[in-house]
Amino acid sequence: MTENHTAICAAPGCEKPLPERSGRGRPALYCSPECRPAGRGRSGVHVVVEVDHEPTPDDERPAGRVWLVRLRRGDQAVVIAAELGGPSADHLAGQLNGLLATRRRSKGASID
Repeated sequence: MTENHTAICAAPGCEKPLPERSGRGRPALYCSPECRPAGRGRSGVHVVVEVDHEPTPDDERPAGRVWLVRLRRGDQAVVIAAELGGPSADHLAGQLNGLLATRRRSKGASID
């Protein structure tokens, strides 16, 4: 007599069964592309660039070199620069956003 074991997804916290195996190849480890580690990185939590400042008394407008630029992904964050002026913080954030933006390369483009 054979036992009927239903394999479950290997993603942390996912209890969904794996899809039926069809054809050759390795057996599936994850129930869907969203549960695969690479899929979670692309479609899940993205890196966000934030410009922020220390709290001010009575919600006054911040002045001087009080701005910081932070990268955040989910609940993890790292401060890239602190004690910046407003325009400098905005410029750095723009450069980081440009660097982090995903761009598709066009195939067959000419070389200048």
